[in-house]
Amino acid sequence: MFFEALDAILNFRYISVTWMGLVVIGVVIVYFQLTAQLRKFIQGDEYKVANVDLFFFIWRYVFMLTVAGGIGFLFSDTWELLGVSLGIIVTFMGWGIRGPVLNLAAWLLIILKRPYRVGDRVSLNGIVGDVEHISIMHTLMEQVGGSVDGEDKSGQSIMIPNQHLFRWTVINYTHDEKYLLDEVLIQLTYNSDITRAEGIMYEQATQITAEAIEDTGELPYVRFEFISSGVVAKLRYRVRAVDRQRVSTQLIERIFTRFGSESRIHFAYMKMESSLVPKGEQLQPPQIFTS
Repeated sequence: MFFEALDAILNFRYISVTWMGLVVIGVVIVYFQLTAQLRKFIQGDEYKVANVDLFFFIWRYVFMLTVAGGIGFLFSDTWELLGVSLGIIVTFMGWGIRGPVLNLAAWLLIILKRPYRVGDRVSLNGIVGDVEHISIMHTLMEQVGGSVDGEDKSGQSIMIPNQHLFRWTVINYTHDEKYLLDEVLIQLTYNSDITRAEGIMYEQATQITAEAIEDTGELPYVRFEFISSGVVAKLRYRVRAVDRQRVSTQLIERIFTRFGSESRIHFAYMKMESSLVPKGEQLQPPQIFTS
């Protein structure tokens, strides 16, 4: 009895239409289930409502195109349709869909991994700036430096395709910590009182970076290194990325003024002298005067 019923179903005149209807119903259920899960995943992290609308617009038509090709292939008795489908895909790729697809995939990666957020200061392939806006296709940055040598905002906006995530190194100055380590270098002569110099540098740094010290609990410190013309004092301290140049300028101004009033601290610098000697004569050794 069972086999007779099964045979009757399989030999039903409209079995193909029935199967097609079942497949369509199944596809619709899968589509709404996947869309609901994607919406839960994306909403709240999209940076902008328009990003969600555009994403689901693309998702709907990509899903429909994929399903239509799959159904056509399943209900075809020949392999020609597969070849035609592959040809269409290759043609679309040739028309430049690869770039938008990579941008869309990179946008999903930004949502998932959070390499940067709006407001972060980042370096993308050597381009430094503050992230202003993140869309499905591009990341908009306000450039820092660029037209000047420093970290002042240049006033220029840079639009970078999101697919850079698959090719470039991303440096985020404000991702994990509010403050980063910075330093000011000062060259001193060998006869300078470096202990006194260290005390002055430490004093000024603790005053200017008081907020960072309170938040991090890390105090400024000084490291010394020998060079050919004297000693390099490296004052290191914690500072917010957006305040690096302002804080370093304040430190240099104060330290320069304080060192100028100290008789035991001297700045070191390279000095070169040249002497013209007539041809055939020898250069006399320099005279050393002692007191």
